[in-house]
Amino acid sequence: MDVQEEIRFFDEFQAEHGDYDVLTEATYERLLRKFTQRVRPRPGQVCIDLGCGTGAFTRRLKRFGLALTGVDISPRNVERATALSTGERYIIGDLRDTGLPPSTADILMYSGVLHHIPDDGERIAALREGLRILKPGGALFAYDPNAHSPSMFLFRDPRSPLYSEKGKTPNEVLLSRRQLREQLAESGFGSVRVEGMGGVTFSWVDSDAARRILPLYNFYEHVLRIPPLGNVMGTFLITTAFKSDVAVRG
Repeated sequence: MDVQEEIRFFDEFQAEHGDYDVLTEATYERLLRKFTQRVRPRPGQVCIDLGCGTGAFTRRLKRFGLALTGVDISPRNVERATALSTGERYIIGDLRDTGLPPSTADILMYSGVLHHIPDDGERIAALREGLRILKPGGALFAYDPNAHSPSMFLFRDPRSPLYSEKGKTPNEVLLSRRQLREQLAESGFGSVRVEGMGGVTFSWVDSDAARRILPLYNFYEHVLRIPPLGNVMGTFLITTAFKSDVAVRG
């Protein structure tokens, strides 16, 4: 992963556009429902959001009464997130080597960030770092673009005639269920579940061409809310996994 490219992209985006908050409220609500169903958060639990950006998703987790810390590699993102904070803490850090103490978090969040690590080995290393800072019995929740989504292929796969580099970093890749399942298992996580989610609508995209057809795209996403279609072709993959609690029982 080219760390400097990531920092440059998000620092420049923040300077030009401010808060990196591009999903519609309906999409955030769908993500939060999935989070509630899969993780079952409880007030007072410690949640660390790795790759938090300017805190768009982190702030929306406040409703659960969690003790929230956001970690991001971009200093300007962290500066902006801190300015917008509603009580969360934000720090600069690399999700591959956070420097956080072991067994710190009850819940580990990856807010659309695992696909910013293009190398499988580096992604596994980052997940192992996540496992290290997660408490025994703790939960992981992540969402990332689906390699089997038609819309993600059209706009984010270099093989597509409609592919655009606008609004993405050079590190970004699309991920598959197989990759996520296998890499989480290899990293030491258990009870891994990866499912597609349709109905992923955007409030803003960087590409002028994509903005012109955004209403049509958002209509298409509403069709994908039908469960069989969404699970297979959904724009996002929702991943949950858990750290073994054997140390607690033992």
